[in-house]
This record gives sequence, structure tokens and C-alpha cells, in this order.
Amino acid sequence: MAVDKAMADAILDTYRNMYREMEEKGAAGESFQRMGETLFKMENLAHECSDIASFSAKLTTENLFIEFSNAYSETMADMMKGEYSADGGDELLLEKTLESYESSIKNLKGHPNYEQLKTPIEDLIELGKSGISYPVFLRTAEEKGLNKAMEGDIVVREAIISEKIFAEFMHLPLEVEKQKKILEVHDALVARSPFKVADSFEFGLERQRIEWEYEPLINHWHMVIRLWEKMLENVYDWLDSYCSFAPHDDRWADMRGSAYTMRNIKRTQECNPGILKAREKIFQDYFQMSWDDIFNHETFQNEYAANRVWYSDETLELIKMAYNHCKPFKKPDKDLIHQAEVIYSQKRYKRPDAFKYSAEDKEKFITLFGEDKWNEMFGKGY
Repeated sequence: MAVDKAMADAILDTYRNMYREMEEKGAAGESFQRMGETLFKMENLAHECSDIASFSAKLTTENLFIEFSNAYSETMADMMKGEYSADGGDELLLEKTLESYESSIKNLKGHPNYEQLKTPIEDLIELGKSGISYPVFLRTAEEKGLNKAMEGDIVVREAIISEKIFAEFMHLPLEVEKQKKILEVHDALVARSPFKVADSFEFGLERQRIEWEYEPLINHWHMVIRLWEKMLENVYDWLDSYCSFAPHDDRWADMRGSAYTMRNIKRTQECNPGILKAREKIFQDYFQMSWDDIFNHETFQNEYAANRVWYSDETLELIKMAYNHCKPFKKPDKDLIHQAEVIYSQKRYKRPDAFKYSAEDKEKFITLFGEDKWNEMFGKGY
């Protein structure tokens, strides 16, 4: 499943515009070809990755930000050499270099990290306009590390921060913890660098080590959630299958007729207790957890706080009571069936704010992508 288009566009549009600018100016050669190849890799990753966090991580760990930036700089240099080497001289080269940097700032407008990204470019422009010659400009930029800053380190750091904010928005505590560690490693490498830029190779190795450290923890977290979700569903469906509304409910209704519908209901009544016991055994064997551990476990509390638990509080309490009756060859008490029918008739089975974002979530999203993107995806009234 591809990354959400709006979120992918927020990252890729800047690079698309830079490539389009060079294309319109008639750029050619190896460096321009490398720009296109790098952008193509970025576009492919947007289709291959299932979420924005993994997409941003791959863009960073595969050094695609830096590769594109370097290729863009080389393309600009090649074009200027070809156009002005014969009659322009150093002054014209410096003039056109600064024009290109100013154009880059314009292309960055609308990027989520615009303010941070434009700073090193503005420093270069200020240096170029200070009255120094083109060779001195190039030497000074190298000595001060301004060229290094242009290679994308700010983009890398802001990408990590964006991933952390997005993980907070999605209520993924292990992802948040992972991004914090990656940011700490990045900043430590920057601190010991003479140019205040993290070594891309060393950072890539450290980042991969952290990714490997957290991958099994994250998989464990999601498997625990998947199991208790299924166990809750087993009990909930089992209890409802004994209610008067069951033959008309989409969970069992069969277009082929009532005989097939009743067969579906009977299957749930007879099989769900056994399926529940099998899942409980897996829950205990692999995660050392029982049914009673579910509701106090950090995964459940996190999913509940994130509004990703579908059942209303009233239904959850009913599920807890029905659990003790959900055993092979047993039926729920009449009182439990009556309570389930009342909840169903008044449509109180679903949590009112299930799968809705809170005000805090909205603020985090806007911090990351802007209010216009929020309104576009969720509507102004959300």
C-alpha cells in the first residue's frame, strides 16, 4: 500500500520543482541524469512504503536527500560553466551562482521545513554579495562549512523530527522512542564534526543499528494488539449471536436465504469459544499474558487513549462479563443477552469518538503539514 499522496507530496514537491526547473532550462549531462534517477527512486519509495514514517526513514538512510542536492548543485555548476566560461569570467559566474541560490529559495516555498532549509542558502547569498571574488567565495564557503550545510544535513535532522512528530500524532510510543534515539545519535555526530554536519556513512550505520534494535519490539507490540483485538471480537460476536437481532445483522446475514444465515449464527455460537481458547493459549505461550492482563496492558491503554478501541465503555464491560460464559457447549445468561439487545437497539455499542483525532492530535498534524493540509484531508469542521 502506497504512502498517502498528500503526505508524500508534502515531501517530494520541492524536489520535483527543482528537477522541473533544470529541465526547463535545458539541463543535460551526467549530473542531471543523476537528479532524475534519484527523484525516480524517491517516487518509487512513496509507492512501496506503507506509511510516512518508513518512507521518510528510507529517504534518509539511503541518502537520497543528499544525493539529489549534490546532483542539483553539480548540474547548476555544469550549466554555468558551459554557458559562461567563454566570455563571462568569475564575476558572471558568481552572479549566476547567487541567482541560482535565490531561485532555490523560491522553489522551497511551501515546504514544511522552509525556514530551516533556506537559512544555509541565505548565508551563501550573503557571503557572495559581500564583495569578494568568485574563487574567494568558493574557498570561504568550504572553510565555513556552508557547502556542507547545503548537502542536506538540515533536511536530515528535520526529517527525523518530522518522523517523531508523526509518530506522536499516530500514538506509536516505540516509534517515538526510536526517533528520539536516532536524533540523539545524529546530534552527537554533528557536535563532533568540524563542519557541524553528521558523517552520512557513520550516521547511516548507527541509524540502521537502532532500526534493527526496535524492529522486533515494534512487531511484538503490534502482535499483542492483534491478538487481544481478535479475542474481544470472539466474545462480542459470540454474545450477539444469541440476540434476537442476529439474523438481521451484517455479521451473519446471507443473501442466499435464512437457512444460510442461521448456519452462520450457529457456527459463531459453536466455534467462537474454542477459537477463543486457542488464542488465549497463544497469548499465554508467546506473550505470557492472560485475558485479565489485556485491559491494564500498555498496548490496550495506548490504543484506548488513541481512540482506536471501537467498543463503547458499556460494551467493553459487557464483554468482560460475557467472557466467563464463553466456553464450549455453554450459552450466555439471559441477562447478558438482554443487556446486549438494549445496547444494540439504542446503538450504544460503538465508542462515540472511535477513530477520531483529538485536539492535540490536530495540533501535531498542523505542526507537521500545515492547516491547509488538515482541512484538505479531514475538513474544516473536524
